[in-house]
Amino acid sequence: MKKIEILISGFGGQGIMSLGKFLAKAALSEGNQVTYFPSYGAEMRGGTAHCCVKISDLPIASPFEDNPDVALLLNQPSLDKFKNKLKKGGVLILNSDLISDKFIFGNIKGISLPLSKIAFECGNVKVANIVALGALISLDPSIFKKETLIKGIKGTFRDQNILKQNLLALDKGQALASKK
Repeated sequence: MKKIEILISGFGGQGIMSLGKFLAKAALSEGNQVTYFPSYGAEMRGGTAHCCVKISDLPIASPFEDNPDVALLLNQPSLDKFKNKLKKGGVLILNSDLISDKFIFGNIKGISLPLSKIAFECGNVKVANIVALGALISLDPSIFKKETLIKGIKGTFRDQNILKQNLLALDKGQALASKK
């Protein structure tokens, strides 16, 4: 039985909701059951926006996350808010450019990468979310097939420059995470 909860969190404008929708579509294209639950929070500015994507080969009873198996946290407020929710043995990806705390991973499989810097090197700081996705498929390749993600990226972005930036971000995230 396949069942996974993915939490994605960061500032508005970091592509949090877009990545959640993208992962939900990718999971559906692989024949899974999926829920996508966005949460913008009560904060006006500077707070965290997050979403949860649940993937299973069986029907899903609730879209709410309890203790996610995977967390992609792209800023300090997200780490502060969710650091104690991840399951033991889960996967955690942090954006070291926007997280000042040194996080001790302990019994969590995790990595801290300069996601914003890598995205900028890809030509667009807005692809930091895809860099994190590349790191995720390196740390746990059982969640998504890379081919599915590439197909999804190609189907999402028509502009050739943006398409190229996203594909490069996926590859760089995967390559850097595999070296750590």
